[in-house]
Amino acid sequence: MRIEGVPASAGYAEGPLFDLDRPPAVYAGKATAAEEQTSLEAAIGTAVSRLTAMVEAADSDAAGILEFHIAMLEDDALSGPAFTSIASGRAADAAWREALDAEIAGYEASDQDYFRARATDLRDIRDQVLRALTEDGGSTAPSGAILCGEDIAPTRFLETDWSHGGGIALKAGSTASHVAMLARSRGVPMVVGLREPLADLAGVALLDAEHGSIVLAPSPAEIGAFRQSSASFAARQGMAQSFLARPAMTKAGTAVRVQVNIADPSDVDGIDIATCDGVGLMRTEFLFGKTLP
Repeated sequence: MRIEGVPASAGYAEGPLFDLDRPPAVYAGKATAAEEQTSLEAAIGTAVSRLTAMVEAADSDAAGILEFHIAMLEDDALSGPAFTSIASGRAADAAWREALDAEIAGYEASDQDYFRARATDLRDIRDQVLRALTEDGGSTAPSGAILCGEDIAPTRFLETDWSHGGGIALKAGSTASHVAMLARSRGVPMVVGLREPLADLAGVALLDAEHGSIVLAPSPAEIGAFRQSSASFAARQGMAQSFLARPAMTKAGTAVRVQVNIADPSDVDGIDIATCDGVGLMRTEFLFGKTLP
């Protein structure tokens, strides 16, 4: 069974499917509103601590995303409605979910893809706190698995070991999401906007993130053709690397400047200056964000 989608990060992955949409753990409510407020405050603190630890091990692009999550969690404007709801008798998990879902709905209603894509970050923030409330440690995907579901949180992507392959197949998602950007920078194959649900999660699947499709329960012939396409893609990627240090120009001989985008001055340390002509965009908002109390 082949399901079509939209390529978000080119590449090929062959492996077992892992369901991202497993049911969440159940929160055990407290006796009083004061205890519920204390539980939510502690859960937000746990989420911030977990994200801070991830920042310390992350590269600059991932760190910028995580620092955005931390800033949102520390913003009283985000958590205030939840605490107000708790004071009126709601449980901490329900109050937090309702407050964040209202914010998420606002982003999803935007007519700009960029802002709709940020809804994924808010869902991640919501779920990080719910995970802390329920003390849910989460489940680990097997090595080389294709992670599938409605969408994937940035922290889930960063917590996954991609060194042994694997990929991402989503029914929703966006090519403009933070996860799509991370996937492209790390070479993780990713397809979004699958036109049908992945009903059968058993066995091996074939993810073609160059053209945008996933094959469930593939035949031997499909596996053979897939592996040929994967090898061809790897060869083309290797050939492309050989052109990095050459001057960029059109077929007619017109020179083209190739400039890089950086989110932090430290990004420059990882760039081979022989492969580019300068900086095209500097994400100065990250610098300002680091100076905020």
